[in-house]
Amino acid sequence: MRERASVANRRRTAALITESALDLAEERGVDGFTMDELAERVGVSRRTLFNYVPGKLDAILGAPQSPDPASLAAFRAGGPTGRLADDVKATFTGVLDGTQTPSAQVERVRRLVASDARLHKAMHDKFAHFATVFADALMERDAERFPPFRAQVAATVTLSLFGVALDAFVADPTASLAEHFVAAFDGAAALFD
Repeated sequence: MRERASVANRRRTAALITESALDLAEERGVDGFTMDELAERVGVSRRTLFNYVPGKLDAILGAPQSPDPASLAAFRAGGPTGRLADDVKATFTGVLDGTQTPSAQVERVRRLVASDARLHKAMHDKFAHFATVFADALMERDAERFPPFRAQVAATVTLSLFGVALDAFVADPTASLAEHFVAAFDGAAALFD
């Protein structure tokens, strides 16, 4: 019970950091505030702030969700269903289901990313890291079918569907981000049926 409360508190603090960083970036621009000012706005010490984010760009973009290690291990081992397309959807929706980001915040982040080259590069780097993790998982799952180049292409294409899902989520927040991802994935998969 205590562990759940701690996780919930960490999520609330992380969300408050991102929300406050977005507010400050919109009010003053990315260069218009310091990490000390962000810590003060959030109501945490500078040290606590840096326990959550390594810098200002990460504070604005928010902490990326990572696949649950057990889910990723199951995927690498050929699970959870044994059917690749279903397993990709299950792994990604598992990550997205844990995301409680409101569509208005997603839109704010996307607007700021579009207006600042550093934020754009930082977002690209986050996606590239996640694509590498996913490509490695594909290679471990089926090295014969997914040699390095093919695994990287498959991971990059899959992550591009996440961008489509984000746009759809901003336009229609009545469906979850995970539901939009599944719709984008199924739409792309239909091309290859």
